[in-house]
Amino acid sequence: MVVALTKGDAEEWKKQTPNVCVIPNVVHLNTSDCSDCSSKSAITVGRFTKQKDLTCLLHIWNQVYQRYPDWQFHIYGGYGDEQDVILSVINQMDANIQVHKSTSDIIEKYKDSSVFLLTSKYEPFGLVLPEAMSCGLPIVAFDCPYGPRDIISDGVDGFLISNRNEEEFLEKVCLLIKNSDLRVQMGQKGYSSSKRYHVENIMPLWNSLFRKIIEMN
Repeated sequence: MVVALTKGDAEEWKKQTPNVCVIPNVVHLNTSDCSDCSSKSAITVGRFTKQKDLTCLLHIWNQVYQRYPDWQFHIYGGYGDEQDVILSVINQMDANIQVHKSTSDIIEKYKDSSVFLLTSKYEPFGLVLPEAMSCGLPIVAFDCPYGPRDIISDGVDGFLISNRNEEEFLEKVCLLIKNSDLRVQMGQKGYSSSKRYHVENIMPLWNSLFRKIIEMN
């Protein structure tokens, strides 16, 4: 049996074998209070690699900042083969961008923010998405292969953007910035939907799979 993390990935594997199922990752979720989405702060978390396509996100944020110069953008990660390139781009910009090293206290950083942004070219799953949602943050992410589509309910707990459509991404970020009620509403929906990835919900799927394989043999 091939175990895929997302439905999209499962469809790819089914081209090779019929024995495929989907079991998402267990995610370390927030278990206390959530962000009230009142801070003028957006956040992303991830490595400085081509996969994450931070240059695209920086380009989008630069346009956001022209409209809302009182907002900040925080990037947590700060390592990877594109680190020097990304930092050089940021240093040439004046867009209120703060870069931070990875932290074991990332849950609190989510709570200090109001929107989570993701421009990855692909995501095997995307642990940061349900992490941020569990902290009450609305999400804006490209519909890249294959993680975001399984995690985000478009228009409910975030916005799933046509892949690589920067203009649409920009408009949805600005919509959330100017509408605090929408941020809170989507954040609350995200908090609820993130519970799908709690260990108590995922481990029974593994137990069921093992029982099925035993019965087959």
